[in-house]
Amino acid sequence: MKIATHNIEFLFEEGVHTHSGKEWNYTKEFVEARIDHFSKLFSEINADIVLLQEIASKSVIERIIARTGIDYSYFFATPDQNGVGNVVLYKQKDAKCESIPVIASLPVFIEGDADTTGSRIWSRRDFVHMEATWQGKKLHVVGIHIKANFLMPEKNIAGEVQPMTTQITMADGLIRSEIFRFSQAKKLRELIDTFFASDPNASVIVGGDFNAEENYAVYRIIQGVIGDATDTLIESSLKIEKEKRFSSLSTTLGRNRLLDHILISKNLESHLTDVQILNENITDIKNVAPTPTLVGSDHAPIVINLI
Repeated sequence: MKIATHNIEFLFEEGVHTHSGKEWNYTKEFVEARIDHFSKLFSEINADIVLLQEIASKSVIERIIARTGIDYSYFFATPDQNGVGNVVLYKQKDAKCESIPVIASLPVFIEGDADTTGSRIWSRRDFVHMEATWQGKKLHVVGIHIKANFLMPEKNIAGEVQPMTTQITMADGLIRSEIFRFSQAKKLRELIDTFFASDPNASVIVGGDFNAEENYAVYRIIQGVIGDATDTLIESSLKIEKEKRFSSLSTTLGRNRLLDHILISKNLESHLTDVQILNENITDIKNVAPTPTLVGSDHAPIVINLI
């Protein structure tokens, strides 16, 4: 069985759309070029399950699927306020999919204290949970997109953004961002824990854009902090040489980064035969509003094979 994940950089249909706080004009020619690019890519990969991030158009996904010639079904989890969300393409006829709201409580310092922050955090882009059968056993596949660590400003009661002009207001913006990311990571870990509570030998795959490298707390929360526990997940990309283990370029940081991951449960490790990060052609070029020009993505697809 082949599983892939890919953040394909804001897949919208033709027209003017809002994301990242700006308006963008997606021309018919640009959208058509993207459909052609991704249909060819997905045909070449030919995965049984494809986890996709930053999808904002069912019609464009359907056009891509039709052009691949592959008999894919798809499920679109509840998106954010701009219609951007997580999608799974799959060949399995017995698959069941659901949208998982990304809401979790946050820990308190003193027993009995009320969690006053977690209750204010909203589900930005729901996770995709797919349940299927593989080799006669239930398989859980979760597609995710953790928020990037950009600053999050305070808003007033009317929802208006308050300016961040001092060191402390900027620091607060960073703290809000990390708390939001921790909440998303905790919700995912809670979901993973339910799989292992039902079956201590559960088969679990978690893939997507973590916006986190392996040493980040967000990543460690999702993977599991207790290394020798049976419910701690394994980084599939460790099968790849370290110098080739990246999914994103950053000239700003001066190094390549592995921000996208496919984690697997320990019982699947012996079935893992091949891992690829298709990073030969990724770029550090970023789209500039109002006219996007990047036909592909600034993230590399990751593909694993289980037998």
